Amino acid sequence: MKLAQTLKTTLSIALIATGAFALSGTTSAQAKKKTTTKPVTIYLTRHGETTGNVMGRVQGWSDFPLTKNGLAVANDLGRGLKGKTFKYAYAGNLTRQEVTAKHALKYSGNAKVKVKISSALREGGYGSFEGDSIATDNALIAGVYGYKNGDEMMAKQGKAYWTKLQDAYYTLDKQNSQKTKLVKGDRAESSKQVQKRMAKELKQIAKTTKRHGGGNVLVVSSGMSINEYLASMTKKYKGTPLKNASVTKLTYKNNKLSVSGKIGSLYYVNKGAKLAK
Repeated sequence: MKLAQTLKTTLSIALIATGAFALSGTTSAQAKKKTTTKPVTIYLTRHGETTGNVMGRVQGWSDFPLTKNGLAVANDLGRGLKGKTFKYAYAGNLTRQEVTAKHALKYSGNAKVKVKISSALREGGYGSFEGDSIATDNALIAGVYGYKNGDEMMAKQGKAYWTKLQDAYYTLDKQNSQKTKLVKGDRAESSKQVQKRMAKELKQIAKTTKRHGGGNVLVVSSGMSINEYLASMTKKYKGTPLKNASVTKLTYKNNKLSVSGKIGSLYYVNKGAKLAK
């Protein structure tokens, strides 16, 4: 009788110990899973060269396609990014942005990643000026601030140039200087409007990525919208023009995005071009 009770007690202790061990193991696994969340890194990228770039046109929301060279540069970007695993990919709702993203993903070995489209990532809108020759509008735009031409305006405004340029289009279109019949929603945006939508969307992308375990995200937008966004969020910004397919890395920490490394880097494009030879 005593032996049976002893065996029963021993078995109960063993079961309790086993349960405690299992519970402890689960807790440890959960803790390990929680601490292995990857950092969130956004590869904020300008699209490849377009027909509008070559012809010197004001592009904005208008849908100019990539040139043959633009496609090649997007492919080089992808080759340069090979080895990077992208959890998500986003692009503005313009062909030049989406196609750049798809080619970069394909040539980097991330072809299975679907590109999510967001109008919040598109280029700044220029309303009645879209499709115009940049050279033709040059003096009119610079004149808003009392300058003779765009070169003088760029030299005088420094890193504020791109936001001032956006606001010049906004000011003139608000005055209907081009005598068009565009409704308010189709007219030029202000720099604050562009910055607000870009900041909101990028922050949401970062939050979503972190919530799903972190990782790398490819985001393809346009030169003006990226410039304007960066001007509003980092002291590193100097106003240097962004070249096609250049990359600016953003890291997300403590509910805030910050620039990591060089703004408008061509490292990946140049690396990919060498690999293509």
